[in-house]
Amino acid sequence: MIKKFKLPSGIQDHLPLDCYSRRVVENKLLDCFKYYGYSEIQTPVLERYELFDSGVGRVELNKLFKVTDVDGDLLVLRPDITMPISRIVCTKLSEGSKRLCYLGKSFSALENEGKLREFTQAGVEIMGTQGNDVDIEIVMLAIKSLIAVGLEDFQIELGHVGFFKGLLNAFNVGEEDREVLINSIESKNGIKLYTLSHDMDKLLPDTLAKLPMLFGGEEVLDSAQKMCLNDEMKNAVSNLKAVYDGIKKLGYDKYVCFDMSSVGKMKYYSGMVMRGINKNLGRPILSGGRYDGLCDSFGKHVPAVGFAIGIGYLVTALDNQDKLQKMPEIEVVVGYAPEFMDKAEKYVDKLRAKGANTICSFATDKATLKKSKKAIGAKRAVYLSKDGEEEI
Repeated sequence: MIKKFKLPSGIQDHLPLDCYSRRVVENKLLDCFKYYGYSEIQTPVLERYELFDSGVGRVELNKLFKVTDVDGDLLVLRPDITMPISRIVCTKLSEGSKRLCYLGKSFSALENEGKLREFTQAGVEIMGTQGNDVDIEIVMLAIKSLIAVGLEDFQIELGHVGFFKGLLNAFNVGEEDREVLINSIESKNGIKLYTLSHDMDKLLPDTLAKLPMLFGGEEVLDSAQKMCLNDEMKNAVSNLKAVYDGIKKLGYDKYVCFDMSSVGKMKYYSGMVMRGINKNLGRPILSGGRYDGLCDSFGKHVPAVGFAIGIGYLVTALDNQDKLQKMPEIEVVVGYAPEFMDKAEKYVDKLRAKGANTICSFATDKATLKKSKKAIGAKRAVYLSKDGEEEI
């Protein structure tokens, strides 16, 4: 095949039927966000490289699509939207609590395990405030967002970065070993002990091996409480208990479970982390958490929490459950004699006003209209001429 007809790897087209279904999902999510008081914000697709090359928001160089500007500056296609929103909040918005939502594309230069390199995300951020009530709201909104689009049989997994970090601190684990352990725990591939320092406490591997077992319902928090070795771990469990109690009071506890081995793939997470999972899909539909230190890169301390929903994964999950809204069929296709074009347009508008999905065909003779009806799959075809309205 000639290369000009091939897409780059990890990139895909979206045809009309797919676009319709995706847009319905996107609009429902934005409507849900705005219903709960979140204001939409947009950030540019292109950002300066420096935005993702410093502080806790640093992204590995090989994950970035890089572009050279005409003046030689290095630009990147944004790998996520949270960092640009943090930039805007710190430099262009007034101080105080902000509820923001967004819909847009992000990019990853890496193509791992079939993941797309161009993907659409919808999400929310609460910036400028913190506390258990704020974390409760963000979990509640995650649940209500997935309900709003019609998804069934999903769970929001909650974890806490502080629990794992507290454990590492209790055993005085060095920075180099932390990276190995965090990547191993989060990838669920087991702990690569052979790469760790030899002077590590011998009790650590046994303790780490218990983490994947801390998965399930409310009882997990009781087990985690018994493992606490310092205040950092205790505070993490306390935060999750408070969030769960709040969600339970709101009546959404059936959607919540816990995974104390979850530490979040983004390094900027500082507290509670969350993932939306569906048993028929091998990847999280939703991910997020608390990131109180991200804005420090801009010289301001702005506590924040939020989540992002992968539109592609959500659409697939809905399709698997036969909950995806399909493009409506064309009910009537209208053709007309050449001198009746204006009347045909008025006739089509009249049918549309009554709720009928109608299109005005370019067919100016009955034979062409019949072919158009068959090609479109319309239920009816009407031809307008001096003889009036005629069903074809």
